[in-house]
Amino acid sequence: MNSRNREYAMLGRSSDLIVGTFDSTTLKQSFSAIQLGAYHFGIAVRSDNPLAQLDEIMYSDLAHRKVLMVSTGISEKNDLVRSEMLAAEPSIQPIDTSGRYDINTFNETVEENIAMISLTPWKRIHPNLVTVPLKTSVTVPYGLLSTKFPGKKTADFLHEFTKLVPTETQSHS
Repeated sequence: MNSRNREYAMLGRSSDLIVGTFDSTTLKQSFSAIQLGAYHFGIAVRSDNPLAQLDEIMYSDLAHRKVLMVSTGISEKNDLVRSEMLAAEPSIQPIDTSGRYDINTFNETVEENIAMISLTPWKRIHPNLVTVPLKTSVTVPYGLLSTKFPGKKTADFLHEFTKLVPTETQSHS
């Protein structure tokens, strides 16, 4: 288990299921997921940052700026956005986080007045941050995650859940 994914480390230990994002990197770590939808990427900036006034951010808008992002190898989708971003605008200065985002990551974005790669559900995660949609076709699936081999009760619940709830993809393993 990658210690940088502490939320996922709870699966099979202190919780049977969590709702969260996933991609092939996550699923390689002994998890299964039922996809419920997909989140879009955005750029979070302090409300007084000029980027906060835009309706949509293009990679060229980030030229010569520091952009806080998850370091490579943690998320296939973040890695994809990072490479797309740096290929389109090589002057962007990536600043790696120590793992997945936590409150310190959002506070650093505000304190340093830098941009941060974000996701749609986080648009109101911090009172001083504004999230502007990022022009990219890359999305991140989210859904119900469990261990690959959950206990009988959890497996039965997941089976019934897939019958009742419309899902994007029935199951990934």
